[in-house]
Amino acid sequence: MLLSLFEHHALAVAEYSADAVPQPENGVTIVLCALIFLMTISVVLFRRRLSNLIRSLYSQRFFSLLIRESKVLEEMMFPVTLLFDLFTMALGIVLIIMRFKAPLVSRLTFWGAYGSVFAVLAVLYILVFFANVVYTGLFDHQKERYSLNLYKFVFSTNVAMLLLPFLIVYHALGNFAVMYAFIPVFFVILGLYLYRLLKINPRNINLFHFFLYFCTLEILPWVLLVKCISII
Repeated sequence: MLLSLFEHHALAVAEYSADAVPQPENGVTIVLCALIFLMTISVVLFRRRLSNLIRSLYSQRFFSLLIRESKVLEEMMFPVTLLFDLFTMALGIVLIIMRFKAPLVSRLTFWGAYGSVFAVLAVLYILVFFANVVYTGLFDHQKERYSLNLYKFVFSTNVAMLLLPFLIVYHALGNFAVMYAFIPVFFVILGLYLYRLLKINPRNINLFHFFLYFCTLEILPWVLLVKCISII
């Protein structure tokens, strides 16, 4: 009687398909671990300077202190922290591409897409630095050149530091809505950045000149980047 319970019963077993099984995103995990390690190095080696750098976006006193103490853009802190900034922002952009343009990442592979986005960000950052030389030379604002470049660095560091927790939570939960929560944070940082740029030398910088500077150097490169991604 007991044995009859197990007769004429069979489990339906579907054929195994690797494509149907969710694959772990090992590349994203590796990059996040590397970013945490790089951030730890920056915090340990440059704790006080990094703290002043981040707070410079929110307080003119810390920005003035940063300029008086030393040339931040000529110290080892600059390339180390800038690498963290660019790698973090590149990961954020790649995750967005993976969400809305998955076939593009599939063609390039994750590492190909990540390396390409990082290279583009690095080139844009370098071009903006050199473009600031042209801008300050044309409109006779050489004294503001260092402040413009430093505020660019302050802005990118704040964006990267605040973006990293959102990337970690999004990767852990797999819910893209987490990235939407970063949008208001980004616009607050962007608004403060624009305000600080206007306050560098309000008596001498012509608003029309600033408008040309902002549209050409701050907005146009990002518009071109988004346009290129959308048509690929």
